[in-house]
Amino acid sequence: MEAGGFRYKCVLVWINRGKSIMTRELETIRNWYAYNTLVRRGYLASFSKLSKEELLRDRGASYPTMLDIFEHVLGAYFYWIKSASTGNPTLPQVNPPPEGDSSIPTTLELVSKEEEQIQSMVKEFLDGLVEEDLDKTFLIRHRDHKVSVRAMLWHLVEEELQHRGELNALLWQIDVDPPIFGWDDWVERPQPS
Repeated sequence: MEAGGFRYKCVLVWINRGKSIMTRELETIRNWYAYNTLVRRGYLASFSKLSKEELLRDRGASYPTMLDIFEHVLGAYFYWIKSASTGNPTLPQVNPPPEGDSSIPTTLELVSKEEEQIQSMVKEFLDGLVEEDLDKTFLIRHRDHKVSVRAMLWHLVEEELQHRGELNALLWQIDVDPPIFGWDDWVERPQPS
């Protein structure tokens, strides 16, 4: 144990189909990001079935509309990955998409395009990482302290899951089933040959 808390383990064990599988932490993180990408796109598909009025209705949630909540999650990826890339030259350098124009009204088409661009940036960053990069740090300007790549990546998983639960509740309130696809479904899905 280190001062201030427990040290993360670099090797994780998953139980899959009755067998223990040892994976490196970076591989596990990449799997979580791939899972979240697939599920996130399910929400875009669900949103496409809602009326514009329903999508843009202020619901008094963490952000006014469902699209605003979804965009906040994308903004978190943009902010954190860009901060890591620009804040430590030894980390993968990514080409972030241009920042959006806040004067342009939010639409599902715009958010879908942003999701593709940000996902491309995130994948570029993750693909460039090696296991040892997880311990590297970078400065968070608005907090004036350093954060490890590991803490940032796991925070983004938590951020997305938190807001996904919020979106689920908002969809249930209007009698729409959210596109629930659990981690267990992800792990057990057929693998491409």
